[in-house]
Amino acid sequence: MRIALALSAVLLAAVCAGSIGAAGPRHKCTHVSRGFRACTVFLQTGEKSTIVRRSGSGWTKVSGPVPGRPGWWRRVVAALDRKTLLGQWSGECEAQSTYFVSAAGGRVRAIFRGHDSTVVGWTADGQGLVRLTEPVWRGNTEIFGPGVYRVDPVTLAAHRLREKPARSGC
Repeated sequence: MRIALALSAVLLAAVCAGSIGAAGPRHKCTHVSRGFRACTVFLQTGEKSTIVRRSGSGWTKVSGPVPGRPGWWRRVVAALDRKTLLGQWSGECEAQSTYFVSAAGGRVRAIFRGHDSTVVGWTADGQGLVRLTEPVWRGNTEIFGPGVYRVDPVTLAAHRLREKPARSGC
């Protein structure tokens, strides 16, 4: 029995190494969050990234990449009710941005559009927690400073919970 298990493990390792080794594309999936995860295939010509949901013994696509933005899903965190996801997109120059994603239809809505932000998590009452790493200006007025924000997934209203200095980027 032990020999059969050992041979199975060796065979599985060889198959996996052959399918995602250095000669071929790299495939990476994030940790599962309430039945959801982000998976990306890294190709020489770019990335192919999706958010998927556990479906029986397999996975079903929820959403593809962010339209018009090269990059890949770095992280996805499901709300307690599993209806909305917080997704973190890693774009050009490793610029991070956050999105609400509908678990039912895959609709993607930007949070702090065009500004660096990262996923923190969810509040118990279903508000997204997002870290804004740079100020948002309207003309000469700063409308959002760096910090952690509580963001309503329906209205996108954002309220700063705490100030946090911006982290350096590229």
